[in-house]
Amino acid sequence: MAEIRITISEIIDICIANELIPDCVSNIEILGERIKFRYKNEQPISTNIDLEINYKDYNNGMLFLEVQTNWIIDKYLRFKKLPNVQYLQYEHPVLTFLLQQFLKDKVKIVHIEDIHFKNGYFKIKTFNE
Repeated sequence: MAEIRITISEIIDICIANELIPDCVSNIEILGERIKFRYKNEQPISTNIDLEINYKDYNNGMLFLEVQTNWIIDKYLRFKKLPNVQYLQYEHPVLTFLLQQFLKDKVKIVHIEDIHFKNGYFKIKTFNE
């Protein structure tokens, strides 16, 4: 078992270094406990959408994040079903990242037991298979 203590900024740096952030995401900023970024959208209402994501919870291998936008995009997302992509499911306003499945497919041996967010740090308890 191991415990990792890591900031949101460090997680973003790791994701960028490992090319895990798609090209449609740009202008990433860390604002305290939130991640703000621009998403290039192919939908007809806007070409770029500014979003913020906040950590909500971790449970049963799934990381729950809350998505915040401006009020026009918020209204649109309430009624428009976005396609789910591998490891991500979106039910407004909650974005669910199937983290354990992602790790199982990519890393194989690392499993996350629990995640807590406090004082700007994620504390991640892991164990090996």
